Amino acid sequence: MDFYALTVPPLKRLTEAVPRLIHKLDSPTRLSARLAPDGMTGGEHFCVALGYVARTVLPLTGRAAPDLPCGSDPGVITALSQDMRYLLDNVTPQDFEGAVARQILHIAGEAELTQSAQDYATLYALPNAQFHLTLGYASLRMTGANVGKGDLDGFHHYAPGTNFAAPTH
Repeated sequence: MDFYALTVPPLKRLTEAVPRLIHKLDSPTRLSARLAPDGMTGGEHFCVALGYVARTVLPLTGRAAPDLPCGSDPGVITALSQDMRYLLDNVTPQDFEGAVARQILHIAGEAELTQSAQDYATLYALPNAQFHLTLGYASLRMTGANVGKGDLDGFHHYAPGTNFAAPTH
């Protein structure tokens, strides 16, 4: 299994998506929105998503992931995105040698898990990175921020004013 090809390209896209979304905000206070009263802020979701860059790549390369800053400050989030992109730009396919044989011990919430490298990458780390990126995006959308699917994934484009809400009768 090519762990570099599996993890690095999608994580690079994540490091591009977060600052692209933040750049479109008319107010940094939008990053403080929560989808639920007991949930994380949009900014915290972005930080956690970016943290999964290190939490994915470093264990697969045999290194420990550091604790990273988190919050709803756009400057902190953008700097974290740049740091994570730097990490990805400096990891090589050779760094992943031996990953297939690794067992990854990690914490998921309050659960302590041990997973094969393949299960860790495909069933835990990458899905969680995408989950937190998407919830950060949803938090922004909930506030009325002028962001769309193309800002999230970098692929989609819709004409201004496109509305997917069902018409009311």
